[in-house]
Amino acid sequence: MEKENKGIVCVTGGAGYFAAWLIKSLLEHGYTVRTTVRSDTGQVSHLKSLPEASGDKLQVFIADLERPESFDDVIDGCIGVFHVAHPTIDFTRKNEEPQDKMINTSVLGSIGVLKACLKSKTVKKVIYTSFAVAALFISNKKDVEEINENMWSEVETLRESRKWYPLSKTLTERAMFQFAEQYGLDLVSVLPSMIVGRFLTSSLPYSLKISQALVLGNKEHCNLLSTINNAVHIDDAASAHIFLFECPNAKGRYICSSADITIHDIAKFMSTKYPELQLPTELLAETEEEKPVHLASDKLWIQFQHNPDKRYQRFIEMEGEHRNDQEGNGKIVCVTGGAGYLASWLIMRLLQRGCSVRTTIRSDPKFKEDVSHLKALPEAAEKLQIFEADLETPESFDAAIDGCIGVFLVAQGIGLEQAYTQEKLLKTSVEGILGILKSCLKSKTVKKVVYTSSSAASMMVSNLKVVKEIDETMWSEVDHFIGKPENVIPAGLAYVVSKTLTERAAMKFSEEHGLDLVTILPSMIVGPFIIPNLPESVSLALSVILGDRTKMIRLKPTNAIFLFECQSAKGRHICSSVDFTIHDVAKFIAEKYPEFQLPTDLLKEIEEEKPVHLSSDKLLSMGFQFKYNLEEMFGDAIRS
Repeated sequence: MEKENKGIVCVTGGAGYFAAWLIKSLLEHGYTVRTTVRSDTGQVSHLKSLPEASGDKLQVFIADLERPESFDDVIDGCIGVFHVAHPTIDFTRKNEEPQDKMINTSVLGSIGVLKACLKSKTVKKVIYTSFAVAALFISNKKDVEEINENMWSEVETLRESRKWYPLSKTLTERAMFQFAEQYGLDLVSVLPSMIVGRFLTSSLPYSLKISQALVLGNKEHCNLLSTINNAVHIDDAASAHIFLFECPNAKGRYICSSADITIHDIAKFMSTKYPELQLPTELLAETEEEKPVHLASDKLWIQFQHNPDKRYQRFIEMEGEHRNDQEGNGKIVCVTGGAGYLASWLIMRLLQRGCSVRTTIRSDPKFKEDVSHLKALPEAAEKLQIFEADLETPESFDAAIDGCIGVFLVAQGIGLEQAYTQEKLLKTSVEGILGILKSCLKSKTVKKVVYTSSSAASMMVSNLKVVKEIDETMWSEVDHFIGKPENVIPAGLAYVVSKTLTERAAMKFSEEHGLDLVTILPSMIVGPFIIPNLPESVSLALSVILGDRTKMIRLKPTNAIFLFECQSAKGRHICSSVDFTIHDVAKFIAEKYPEFQLPTDLLKEIEEEKPVHLSSDKLLSMGFQFKYNLEEMFGDAIRS
């Protein structure tokens, strides 16, 4: 169902960190957004790729505060303006004259934006993004326990200490209120504290370099961070802006800050949650620990959704993910076979990383695949699209893949417990996957494909009894099973043949057509699940409880994402974290879950042998790390 169009609003400075997130939030709230950049509309390509930005929902204009009249056409016809743009400031510059020019540009440019609002005859309200620095710098701060909206930073104090950014924000906000009052314009200012959280921009924003200085190791930024004592999550800050725009009773200034923190609080959290991080202990020892001055957001009638721990935890996770390349951030990827066990978990992880995900389910009504668990995922309403497509009609994947930057091929038409004719097997599996790869080529946008093969495509070798280790150079020997089209390939064996032939064909096709394909060969997947029924592989993994025999190992779906994001990933990658036998599993379950009755007679019949090692050295050498041991794998599965 299409969202109600709430009207056209303008957000100035759309290429910036906060403005980009505000634009995303406004689009999600049903607004049509016009935004401005100083010179190059390509600066907001990350916004144009958002699903909500389709059609004319987002328009980009060139306008500059040094030429205030350039905002006239942008603002004409808008019902509201969110003024976020601010001239670039060099925080390290000490000479006064260039900074005065920047301050004059901010003040006069912002007044020019207000004049454009008056000319439009349509703008009902203006929201100005000031900052808490416009209230924090007062001469008697040491005697003050709380800062509120009645307090203004002292201009002369700021000039004497050469705090140019706070001075600019203070003078600009004062001038805007004076103008708005004189001409009867409805103006509200928002004073957020340090904004922390996710970002859409292509590079790490300056404010996040400050907030994460302890992680990034920049001493100058650490010194600056030690002077900052308040923070708010970017999503809360954007919500506050929209709330104040839509609230008819909102007047004047509003501080927006959800937590009072010190650099020592941040360090304590990071060292507890992420002990592997090397924090600058000497610098922390030099920094005196004081109680922070409270920034009062009492006037703002919203409930903040993000606490400090979540705010920093999410960023640290993202910082690691961005070391080689920007992750997620609205980029569109496709996961085939979304109703399955692995695919559904992979979709959940991709959404958590900020990706927009398209997934496919079979169109044949006899299958009736349940995707309620996918629709219930956080952010699924905005970022998950479900398409119907079937491996037997590969062209049906075209629409789902068109516009995606990556594809995770998880859909598998051949099950473990069914026999297939050779003709059916080749058409459903090999021809189906090759058809999807053709869709990837047609799209012109797909940069990488990750195919989920199986360790079964390497393990069926004639000399398995004398082999101590399986690696990516080894292929299952299945060619002698291929004969006449009507030949029936037995259950179990059909799965091995399918995975082996499909992977080979996919790699050959990709090499011939210059498509970047990576294959991943997981062993048995064990762990928690979000699908409504017990997955087949988990059922096998827990067969010691259920009374069957098997060998099982846990795959964490993030390794597929790792290979997608890793530019150097090429070829096949075995993914297996533990070698063990059914007796190892039985011992663990008997110790941890004594309430289960294990099939002791069956276990006695099975000879205990040392398992063949599945080598994941190639995957590990690229920096991937397994996080789960045997106990966690099976414990999670049993609890699910």
